[in-house]
Amino acid sequence: MDGYLNYLSLEYDSIWDTKPSWCQPWTILLTGALAIGCSWVFVHSLILTAVVSLLICAWWFVFLYSYPKAYADMITQRRKNVVSGVEDTFGITKNQ
Repeated sequence: MDGYLNYLSLEYDSIWDTKPSWCQPWTILLTGALAIGCSWVFVHSLILTAVVSLLICAWWFVFLYSYPKAYADMITQRRKNVVSGVEDTFGITKNQ
């Protein structure tokens, strides 16, 4: 993931600024809640609904916490590198 994150623009403070409207936190939460609800409504299995809930919670953790945190940390570090002159705004290391 670091390789991908390193080539994103420094102008965005939040990862959500780089995502389309259908890929925002509220759509991720809504989709997960619908998946959990549908698993109960259609199957009526507590075990299956619990498994679906655990998978959805893992998905939420990755996409709503870990990935945005990694992006924010990367942007902070890249901005420090640009200000200190270690790299340019495109992420290319300057030879000194």
